[in-house]
Amino acid sequence: MARPRAQSGADGPKEPHAVSLKEHRLSRPSLSYQHPLPAEDTRISPKASLAYPSNDFDSQFTLSPNVTLPPAFGSAYVGETFACSLCVNNELPENENSKVVSSVRVIAEMQTPSQVMPLELKPSEDEVARKEGGLGQGESFQRIIQFDLKEEGNHILAVNVSYSETLMADASHAAGGRVRTFRKLYQFIAQPCLSVRTKASELAPLEIDNKTLGPYGKARLLRYALEAQLENVGDGSVVVEKTTLNAKPPFKAQTLNWDLERPDKVGVERPIMNPRDILQVAFLIEQEAGQSDGLEGLQKDLKRDGRATLGQLSIEWRSTMGDRGFLTTGNLLTRKRQ
Repeated sequence: MARPRAQSGADGPKEPHAVSLKEHRLSRPSLSYQHPLPAEDTRISPKASLAYPSNDFDSQFTLSPNVTLPPAFGSAYVGETFACSLCVNNELPENENSKVVSSVRVIAEMQTPSQVMPLELKPSEDEVARKEGGLGQGESFQRIIQFDLKEEGNHILAVNVSYSETLMADASHAAGGRVRTFRKLYQFIAQPCLSVRTKASELAPLEIDNKTLGPYGKARLLRYALEAQLENVGDGSVVVEKTTLNAKPPFKAQTLNWDLERPDKVGVERPIMNPRDILQVAFLIEQEAGQSDGLEGLQKDLKRDGRATLGQLSIEWRSTMGDRGFLTTGNLLTRKRQ
């Protein structure tokens, strides 16, 4: 008959922790919707269905002055900043005098599809003067985490909490103590908000006089047109604030979009993209005359595979409630020369 395995400490009943951890995502509220009743129905007042009852309302306007907190976690988009609050609470009952919680410490890290990054924990505005350490019965403290989402895919927020639990013989003498730890994982998926597709077309080169080649020497400067198609693949509307092409030397870029300076100095409204809307942007890319920086690398690239590196496209946007978003593409290449 086999001898029974000795029971280890891990197999025994687990004592509940004296400290709990709650995670709350920080996001902006949205305007609440209301659906007024038709005025033709005189049996019920049209104001009966309003979220914000008022004598002055528009039956055709569905937004109310009230704001609504998000009912769920919502979507996390690449290019935006993920923010959450970590709340550590002392769960000891008020009549529990035999235990004291101290030396509370919180460490967090974000696991992205490609790397693991430690996170900085910032105190909330009302707790700037509080320091991590002792935590009395019924007390709590909060720490704020902010992380710029740069990758698509699964993300895991890992939080480690450690604290000292001291057993008290009486009000002034300790009978013993131990350090306890626990770890919590919060998983979410970062998905794209804007989808970007680009196309580069080669234009006729610009010929200029080159004195180093003699009185009849001509230099040919390369020129390209870059078109980009932006599609809103998110769940909400966005306002595109700026599109910038960071050209790689020896090229320079000129925008051909709404932010192009006009002689009459008339401002143009920024485009609004609803879900599944598509926006076309374009840039003129020209080789700078007399620019030697990057010229040797350009000539080698064209000789090796017939393609030139134009630069990177940067896009800035805001959501309907003002959240900022930022996206930068990789290096954009021209088509391979035949």
